[in-house]
Amino acid sequence: MFLHIHDQLILSEVQERFTECFPSLKLEFYSEQHKRFEPTEKAFQLNNRLRVGDVRSNHQNGALEIKSWYTVARVEKELSESYGLNAQVFRCNKDGRWVQTSLSDSLTLAEQSEFSYNEKLNEGR
Repeated sequence: MFLHIHDQLILSEVQERFTECFPSLKLEFYSEQHKRFEPTEKAFQLNNRLRVGDVRSNHQNGALEIKSWYTVARVEKELSESYGLNAQVFRCNKDGRWVQTSLSDSLTLAEQSEFSYNEKLNEGR
């Protein structure tokens, strides 16, 4: 997938495009950057109705290519370094709740999606 980034986008539009490609995953954006394998505090979460241009430090426009075999850490790092966006990937757990993937940043998006899917399957057993 290509995630197009420019200042006029609303954060929710970026989130929707990501989730269209990875239905059991979502992005949240924050005012502070987190360290690898650490969660981001809810207090830093940005309102998804804000414009990308109002929240990022680097105003470069472009298209971020995201493949299912990219790790969570890679996607978050590229969003930060290339586009000045502090993002955290979440996956849906078996209870239908969104959880940060911070402890599993080294897993790929496909593995995160499969993990989320398997959690849902195991709930029915």
